[in-house]
This record gives sequence, structure tokens and C-alpha cells, in this order.
Amino acid sequence: MIIFLYGKDSFRSSRKVSEIKEKFLASDTAGSGLSIFDFDQKDRKTSPLDALGTPNLLAPKRLVVIKNLISSGSEKEQEEISEYFKKNKSLAEDNDAVVLFLENDQPKKSNALFKLLEKQAKSQNFEKLVGIKLTNWVLKRIKEIDGEGKISKTALDELVVFCGNDTNILDKEIQKLVNYAEGRIIKEEDIEILVRAKIDSNIFQTIDALAGRHKMEALKLLHRHLEKGEDPFYILSMFIYQFRNLIKIADLKENYGMHEQEIIRISKLHPFVVKKSMAQLQIFSLDKLKKTYQKLSDLDTKVKTGQIEIRLGLDKFIVEL
Repeated sequence: MIIFLYGKDSFRSSRKVSEIKEKFLASDTAGSGLSIFDFDQKDRKTSPLDALGTPNLLAPKRLVVIKNLISSGSEKEQEEISEYFKKNKSLAEDNDAVVLFLENDQPKKSNALFKLLEKQAKSQNFEKLVGIKLTNWVLKRIKEIDGEGKISKTALDELVVFCGNDTNILDKEIQKLVNYAEGRIIKEEDIEILVRAKIDSNIFQTIDALAGRHKMEALKLLHRHLEKGEDPFYILSMFIYQFRNLIKIADLKENYGMHEQEIIRISKLHPFVVKKSMAQLQIFSLDKLKKTYQKLSDLDTKVKTGQIEIRLGLDKFIVEL
């Protein structure tokens, strides 16, 4: 059997490799049938062909893991492996010999070995998760760590806003949050206390432009984010997160007369967020903030239910504000 795992989400693909290894070692506890070759390591003294071409009398079942051959192996090494699989096509159906290829990125589709593996192997592309797929992954990961673990919707939204779609960072924060919650539901306050925010100050420039009704400037800034490859779902989440914060801060300031340091202490918001928000409150009225937040909430629902495409939805939100 040939398995080919690749994609930009190297955390999830590496976890998949670990799961396959653990399952294999459950039956081969000595690990005599396991061989691992990482072409990122320059001091390699053996080739995967040595393991593939030599029968192991102690272990009838074999697992050969070949990492980063396409990204780091030479053309000659790739050609040798390609030729081996072309001559041994029966390997694809051999359940006693599993050859697992892992690439910690998206290989070029024009690469000859990539084409061969896509044709012969059971392949899986681990793309970066976005939108509902990302939030579902977070919920699933919480359950894997604690079968009774739960998180509130606002806390879930804020966690994704703070960490983006980096599953490696998310996993570390999820483990920290589950341990901290000790069986209770994870709340927004837990995110504010424990999670280090991945805050993009350019988002505030876009909101400043919206506040000043400079729609063309806001659109230009939005598309600059998108052209840089930023996730549109992350941008929408950031808008929702920031307008929710603006409402919270406006309420503390207008109804309770609190100053900046008091607001930071009571709201438990990141000081950077409070500082930028206080400046934006000079332009937004509380009524305007609530109406804008409702529009964002409606857009979020439409995007998640497939009523509108995310990029078009962001454009319409800015134009119609």
C-alpha cells in the first residue's frame, strides 16, 4: 500500500503520520518492521530502497515512512524511487508493506514524483482549514483531549480570531484552555486571560476607514489583506470580534464613565485592542456600532449557510454600510 500525505497544514498531516505509526507499532511492538527516512536530514547514510528491497524475516509487515523527498531530495533520488514504484506496481495493493510519503508543504503539481504518487497512492491534501471546517476541527480537538470538554460560541470565535488558522498554535492553546477549565465550559474570559492574541493592526486601519465613511479606502485595504493571502473568514471574524469589543468598551465608557485602564481591567481585553478601540469610539456612536454588528452577524450567518460567497459578502458589507 502506498500513502501520500501533503499540504500546507503540516501539523494535521504529521498527526496523521503519528496515528499510522502508532497503529502499526501496536502489532509490531519491537518496531523491527518500521523504517523512517527524512530527506531534510543531510547526514543520511541509507536509502529507502534499502528497506524496500530487503525482506525482513523478523517482521512480515513493514511500514516505510519517507519524508520530504520531493522538497529536499535530489532529482536522482526522486527518479530512483519513481523507477522502483513503476517496476513494482503490486506494492499499491500489498497490505503487508505500507510505504508512506509525507511532504510538509504543497509540492509543485508539475513534479514527476508528485504526479506518480497522485496516480498510484492513496493521497490526501491537508489544506489550511477555514470557516466552518476550522471551527469543527477545534470542537473535535477539544473532545479528543476531554470527552466532556465544551466551549461557548463567543469563546470559539475569539479563539479562532486570536490564533488564525494555524492548527499547531490552536492545538497548544486548546490544550492549555481545556486544562485550565477543568471540566467546565470554556468561556470568552478564558480566551482573554490565556491566549496570546495574533492581532493584525492593519485590520484597525480598515475599520477606521469604515468609520470615516471612506469606502474606497476600506475596500482597498480589504483587498490588500486578501492579496497577501489572508483568510477571508479570518478577516470577517476579526471585524465581528472588533465591533463586539467596540460595543463592550463604548458601554463601559458611556454608561459607567470608565477610563482606559479601568476598561482594560474590567473587560480583560488586550491593552492594544482597548487603546485602538478608544480612538475609534470618537467616530462611532453606540447606536451605529450595534447596527453594524448586526449586519456583520447577518453576513456571518449567510456565509456559513452558503447564501453568499465570503469575498463578495465582505465587499457588499463595506459598500452598503
